[in-house]
Amino acid sequence: MKFSMNGFRRQLSNDIETLLELVRDSMNGELYDREDMVEAMNNVITHSNVINRVFNKDDPDFSEIDLELEHLELTPEGDVE
Repeated sequence: MKFSMNGFRRQLSNDIETLLELVRDSMNGELYDREDMVEAMNNVITHSNVINRVFNKDDPDFSEIDLELEHLELTPEGDVE
């Protein structure tokens, strides 16, 4: 299976930029949608989980890492778990 590291890095950077904008706006007191914030964070978590599974069997310094972060979830009450 071929993995496009360039495409992956581009998408990860776009997702981090979205999260950055939401965090910056919320820190500056602007209103934000909780669902948008959770979605942006979960996109970054997903990319982190994916990159931890990418490896090169011929390179001991680039092995698969068994590490997975859990996604955030909004409760019906609007809390984040």
